[in-house]
Amino acid sequence: MVDEETPLTGGKVYGTKTMQFNIERIRLFGLLGAVLLMLVGTFVSNYAVVFPPKDNPSTFLEKLMGAPSDFDSEKTFIYQFFGFNHTCSMLDFNPSKTISALIIMLHIMPMDFFIICHYLRITSQTDPKYDNLKKVTKIFSPLQFAFMTYFFLVFVNSPDGVYGTQAGTNKFIAHYTPYMLWQLGMVMMAIQQCWYIALKDMIPLSWVTKEMMWTYCQMMMVMFVVYTAFCWAFIVGSPLWPTTSDHPVGQFVAKCVMYGWDLISIGIPAYFAYLESSDGNDTQFTFKELQ
Repeated sequence: MVDEETPLTGGKVYGTKTMQFNIERIRLFGLLGAVLLMLVGTFVSNYAVVFPPKDNPSTFLEKLMGAPSDFDSEKTFIYQFFGFNHTCSMLDFNPSKTISALIIMLHIMPMDFFIICHYLRITSQTDPKYDNLKKVTKIFSPLQFAFMTYFFLVFVNSPDGVYGTQAGTNKFIAHYTPYMLWQLGMVMMAIQQCWYIALKDMIPLSWVTKEMMWTYCQMMMVMFVVYTAFCWAFIVGSPLWPTTSDHPVGQFVAKCVMYGWDLISIGIPAYFAYLESSDGNDTQFTFKELQ
């Protein structure tokens, strides 16, 4: 017998699965995946990579016992191009490249999941004070998802061309572009995140003000612009400033930009994600078949 309380499913009862967790734990895991990527890549490059190729290199075990590394970082395209090595130089040559391409999924997949969850978290807000953030999120989140998903292309397009040739520069452009877009995605994520916790009044550190959060976002945007302009200036053949070993001040500034970016895009967000992961602001997901 069917009445107004009978589910419109032909009388069938379907199960429901509900999960509750703090999505900041997902972001923390993804950011730590990036740290693991660099640590493992550096270790493998120093102990297993042979570059440039040579006859009779030391074995992995011999290097562990103290034999010198067969990875000459000063022979890489990036070193010759900029006058110093980027952190990614430790990920660009096999077997480090293959291992890194596997590990990077520990960064990409959690971050993609977080981007989706954060989009739903923001767009589900009903308070009018979130209206502008919701509008921005509908633009930023899809871009972030695309930029993060295709970040792995840095391993498809290795910067291993011949320095001084257009073909070599083109290979570097194909390698750098996915990284540049990933950087842009991280800037967008920082803006959304800072904006959200400011509106929510849930900044995890009592001494951090909303103005400080905005200053952090501004600093990250400036760092991204400087980083991008610096790289493209080299690509077009007009460096913003010299960075070779005979210009130690210029090289020091460039390294500060490179390592400073790692700190503000990975280090600080990871610390905040750690703090926010236990603030009680959990999210509940419900899965239920409708037919």
